[in-house]
Amino acid sequence: MNRPEKAEATSPERGDALLPALRDHPSSTPAHPADLPDTERLIAVYLRTLTSPQTIRTYNTEIRMFVAFLVGELGRALEEVTVEDLSLYRERLLKAYAPATAAKKLAALRRFLTFAYMGGVARINPEALRFFAKSPKVGQDPSYNVLTEEELGRMLSAARAKNMRDYVLLAVLAGAGLREAEVVGLKVGDFREAGDEGQVLLRVMGKGAKIRAVPVSPELWRLVQRHVLLSGRSLTSHTDAREPLFTSREGGGDKPLTTRAVRYIVKKYANAAGITKAISPHSIRHTVGTNMAVNEAPLLVIQQFLGHSDPKTTMRYVRRAEELASKAYTYNTLPL
Repeated sequence: MNRPEKAEATSPERGDALLPALRDHPSSTPAHPADLPDTERLIAVYLRTLTSPQTIRTYNTEIRMFVAFLVGELGRALEEVTVEDLSLYRERLLKAYAPATAAKKLAALRRFLTFAYMGGVARINPEALRFFAKSPKVGQDPSYNVLTEEELGRMLSAARAKNMRDYVLLAVLAGAGLREAEVVGLKVGDFREAGDEGQVLLRVMGKGAKIRAVPVSPELWRLVQRHVLLSGRSLTSHTDAREPLFTSREGGGDKPLTTRAVRYIVKKYANAAGITKAISPHSIRHTVGTNMAVNEAPLLVIQQFLGHSDPKTTMRYVRRAEELASKAYTYNTLPL
């Protein structure tokens, strides 16, 4: 059998060409080729129910990867999918990917097939999906590892000694609690002063294209100003205002960093700081939420600051703060 990575390598932007390409392959002729346009319409309708551009791209890739397997290797149309087909696909994923990656792919597939079942297209009910397309057990997600104040300080110090852009990037992640996709989307002109007291607000495009204003500390604002000036740009220029705040060294320095680059930078300075636990950009965001909860910030304040649409998401920081408080005695190292 071909490995499923080939299907995944097809980018979301090229996804619309995937199924027609399969028809041209002699071993991938579906049982009912006439059904393919219906599958395309179903995928398009489902993707329109999603709001986040990143989620749409991810789900588009995962759904088409499954359809490619179904049509290309089993010769079935979507409405003919069986629980045995799901089991075969699940086994393929578990062999090819790490448990965490396979779990995310299966979760996306379950949601789509539930939608297809509700629309009368697929025959497998949601209860069967939960069993035959069950996600594997996954260890602790590194994004939920929390940094201590001292660890974060070491990361910032390591970056400050090496690269000003990287230092300010980490400072913005920690100071504004941003997601990796949010920080790469920042423009120079997204910072603005509000009110008579010189309060600075950062305009952030969050999940689902929702805009929120994040208050910025004077210390962070001074760092951002210095970064912009050292990069040869001006905070008062209308042209520079549209440029990415954090640019890549590739492509002439006018292209924004990618989320992959942000993940690399975070891991780089975590290693430089001697931090051995798994750390990701979201670890810093999780650290911010936990720190705010430890300092008894109201739940609504944390929710608005981090841009959570559901307060249940914010509650995990409160629970984490309570967990830390229950182990407060570990910080008391006085001899008994």
